[in-house]
Amino acid sequence: MLMAVIPYSSGFEIDRFMADAASRLKARGLRLGGVVQHNEGTCESGCFAMALEDLASGVRFPISENRGAGATGCRLDATGLAAAGGALGAALAGKTDLVIVNKFGRQEALGQGLRQEIAAALLAGLPVLIAVRRDMLPAFRDFAGEDWTELPALAEAVEAWGLGVVQVAA
Repeated sequence: MLMAVIPYSSGFEIDRFMADAASRLKARGLRLGGVVQHNEGTCESGCFAMALEDLASGVRFPISENRGAGATGCRLDATGLAAAGGALGAALAGKTDLVIVNKFGRQEALGQGLRQEIAAALLAGLPVLIAVRRDMLPAFRDFAGEDWTELPALAEAVEAWGLGVVQVAA
């Protein structure tokens, strides 16, 4: 299995890190499938406006539900997540060197979210790069086992792994 996991701690800006990593790998000529998350706004104003970007097409799918000014915390919009999952599935049918999934989170731990798409990419033999918050690692191990490479949250390490794994898979 060609999979790398970037464990991260709560508070680390993993969404920005993953989007930057995808940009760096695209600039090096890799054909990417998958999704990265973009956040706009601040949690003090109620909730981030969250969107998943389809790395193959650049289309963004809103995934946060506006709960109003009095709401505390964010709520994931399952419709947007499902649309992003469909785009990820379409990337598996095309020419893709590497699949990036922004993160394995609570929804995936519950058997929902992008879990099926992650499994489909692995079953298709595509290299997969994914971030997992440290407290989600036990659920991730239940899902994926231990056959993966752990990477530090360093741009150079992620880029080196991505370029190397694509050469091996070619």
